[in-house]
Amino acid sequence: MDPAELWAAIKEQLRESMSGDFGYQQYVERLEVIDIMPNEYSAQTLHLSTDQEKVAEEWSNPEGHYYRTFIQAAMTATAQLYAQPIFISPSVLLKAPSVEPVAEVVSDAEPVVSEGPSNFISTTLDPDFRFDTFVSSVENKEAYSVAQAVAENPGTQWNPLLIYGGVGLGKTHLMQSIGNEVLRKNPNAKVKFITTEDFINDFTDALRKSKLDEFKHEYRTTNLLMVDDVQFLAGKDKIQEEFFNTFNAITRENNQIVLTSDKLPKEIPGLEMRLVTRFGQGYSANITKPDLPTRVAILRNKSEQEGLNIPNDIIDEIAAAVDTNVRDLESVFNQVAAKIQFSPQPVTVDATRNILEQMSFKRQKVVTVPIIQTTVANYFNLTVDDLTGSRRNKQIVTPRQIAMYLARELTQDSLPQIGRAFGGRDHTTVMHSTEKIEGSIGEDVFLEQQVQEIRERLSDNS
Repeated sequence: MDPAELWAAIKEQLRESMSGDFGYQQYVERLEVIDIMPNEYSAQTLHLSTDQEKVAEEWSNPEGHYYRTFIQAAMTATAQLYAQPIFISPSVLLKAPSVEPVAEVVSDAEPVVSEGPSNFISTTLDPDFRFDTFVSSVENKEAYSVAQAVAENPGTQWNPLLIYGGVGLGKTHLMQSIGNEVLRKNPNAKVKFITTEDFINDFTDALRKSKLDEFKHEYRTTNLLMVDDVQFLAGKDKIQEEFFNTFNAITRENNQIVLTSDKLPKEIPGLEMRLVTRFGQGYSANITKPDLPTRVAILRNKSEQEGLNIPNDIIDEIAAAVDTNVRDLESVFNQVAAKIQFSPQPVTVDATRNILEQMSFKRQKVVTVPIIQTTVANYFNLTVDDLTGSRRNKQIVTPRQIAMYLARELTQDSLPQIGRAFGGRDHTTVMHSTEKIEGSIGEDVFLEQQVQEIRERLSDNS
């Protein structure tokens, strides 16, 4: 929803319902729109501002005349705009009155902003998040190398660096490694690490307190700005506009921006195209789930950092069971480490399995491309050679596409790796096959059933 468009429509409804009411001019007309955001009740709140304390006080009462009139006006306006009524509540913030500064006028100079204590959020970097503590899999080696290159020469070739992937895979660790390395090389560098929520809160507070100049100085003069979870910018038009301007100001001065997201910018609904374009102009690095050898390496590395001598069979048991993400892996490790440190009994593999079961993890056989090929071939009464060969009749092409689809879904292998496993096919062939099956499953019930039955066979055999 466009907050400006929405506020204009609601104002029109309020004007009609308050016809002849002097209060419209005083309590409605002069309000300025900030943005529309979700609230704690899973509804939407339209944030407005005023520099009149009396106006803000009147709007703060949910039982008051203007608040209740707004609710009804918003229902009518949204029904007209979006073909269905939407419950929207108002929030009117009191802006601090503007004070004209008494200061010496300096010609041809940048505006001077006091360097007093900052009122803006600044999250301290975790000193343990360094490149030497980040265990990279083969698939994540490229992202790791680009992050190192950015830390070595910030603001040059890869700007912004966008690190994307699922929850708990190490995006924040890799991003903060850049910040820690930049500060190690230049302790005077202005490095700022925040979440997207921090940016939103800082901007909203700056609007409310009439401190936009201070806000801009705080953000736009950084040498390295790192922003976590930029997907939460989606749908917040006013915030996106300010972020766009901040982005341009930083990169124009050849300073560096590093972002993290759960997906590529073009896949984030509600993200303006100009931000999609800006975020994609540098380098987008995908972080994937760690494979088994990497999980073992992560646990051994953590064991050394903690000064613990954890037997290899226990580390192998944890690594084989926890294949979700690094965060879950470290959580289980911490449980086992605590038991080793504080339990009078030695920790065995059986004890480790009990901990894993309590945390809903169970050792699983790793599903590989060859296992998928064998299972699919058996299901369709074919041979693996049929799937990897060159024959293109329908009886073989569809099973081959299903096998590629499941290989993409259930393994950590890249598209080129999967292509090589299927007779040296190009990665674009794998991509086409997975998209073909993915698009057909929703329309073909029989195909969906076949794929699900193969998944169950793979699960039963693991």
